[in-house]
Amino acid sequence: MKKKIVLWIMTVLTACALAGCGKATDQLPADDQAAVTPVTSVAPSSAGNTDPVTPVTPLYYFDESLISDEYLVGMDYFTGDFLELAPTVIVKVRYDGRIEVGFDHTLLNGEEYTDIRYFDLTEEQYANIEEEIDLRKLFFLDPEEADPETTMDGGYSSLIIYDKNGDVYKVCGGFCPHNSDFNRMSGVISENLPEEFYRYCNEYKLARLREEEFDPYENHSEEFKTKYGVFLDYDGDLGELDKYNYIVIDAQYHSRDEIVDFNSGYQKYVYSYINIGSIEDFRDYYDDYADLALGDYENWDGEEWIDVSDPRWQNFILNELAPELLEKGINGFFVDNCDVYYNYPTEDILNGLAVIMRGLKGMGCDVIINGGDAFLDAYCASMGSWTDVITGINQESVFSYIDWDNGSLTYASEEDKAYFLDYIEKYGDQGAYIFLIEYVDNADEHRTLRSSIKNYCEEHDYLYYISDSIDLN
Repeated sequence: MKKKIVLWIMTVLTACALAGCGKATDQLPADDQAAVTPVTSVAPSSAGNTDPVTPVTPLYYFDESLISDEYLVGMDYFTGDFLELAPTVIVKVRYDGRIEVGFDHTLLNGEEYTDIRYFDLTEEQYANIEEEIDLRKLFFLDPEEADPETTMDGGYSSLIIYDKNGDVYKVCGGFCPHNSDFNRMSGVISENLPEEFYRYCNEYKLARLREEEFDPYENHSEEFKTKYGVFLDYDGDLGELDKYNYIVIDAQYHSRDEIVDFNSGYQKYVYSYINIGSIEDFRDYYDDYADLALGDYENWDGEEWIDVSDPRWQNFILNELAPELLEKGINGFFVDNCDVYYNYPTEDILNGLAVIMRGLKGMGCDVIINGGDAFLDAYCASMGSWTDVITGINQESVFSYIDWDNGSLTYASEEDKAYFLDYIEKYGDQGAYIFLIEYVDNADEHRTLRSSIKNYCEEHDYLYYISDSIDLN
């Protein structure tokens, strides 16, 4: 209620300021624009707060070049019924056919947290909204101008125009708006919001009213929560993993019948771990290739980097190990330790990896490279396209960090996070499938970390798996 009163007051003040300058019906001449002093617009936040926002341009003229190319329009959506005390959320209609909504929460530790969620619009729903929204008309119309045919009573209502930075360009609306154009634009948004959004708003409202404990990770969408799982040390029945759509296992330790039954019966994707850049002493082929070891693998006892340029190793991977794994009915490979090139950045190692990766890709299945940024960038810089060697990237520890010295899981540094975000987005924007594995324990102080991972991946449509153990079992 406080939010609605403040917004109404600011809207009246803004209207008065506009009246004093004459009614705005079009852009001012360029020479006059510099003389106009910008006003401060109060914009609603994601769930009922009011924050002063200074637009990048005065509110007396409409500059289309400054308007957002990410958000079509925003609307404040009241989650309650008439006169009910309930939170308000801001619904942002995106040009990619989704709505973006922020739900404000206070965690048990007192931390303020905004849970950003995305809901898909159908093509028809989005088309209906896009057809009706006219930003130029919305900018200049007077929401309080009486409509001779219709008088609308009710609470505060606003529509929001955003700028290139995603900040508020102008808040349009007021208390009990009467203008038919405004109400038509507002109405078409309300009429075309998905049912999933309304259901979640109701859950959110009830949780706020009851002051229930909120865990942003536990409440993230089931679609993403159960899509991807990595279980390298899993030795149980694969049927127990049926809630996951994509799983990574070590197929050497599962039978063909087990994998085929799971794959066909549950219609899932099964990727097998394959280690091409190092050798582990528990593998049955270790003694045959131990002489190709280059050096110890730090933090992993019993594992050594291997010389991928050696024809013996290339022949083993491409003509023995990979075909055996494919024969078990998997959908593709989860390729580990191309980072051998990061540790041994020679032309021979680069060429050896290229031979193996092109060979795996040539088998006609998915090839997901785990990490491998140094190799992939070097390959694309001088040898060909990423499509020659992979279909997707799995990146570990973008947001999280394994502190080996202290044996703990914590936040990644901002520098490392920025680097890996650039890496995955570069190839993701070109069409590569993107997967994340993050290692985060269940400590209360890491709730925000888990939810940051969720928010980022749902926004970019990446799949992710959060494990509280580096053993992935």
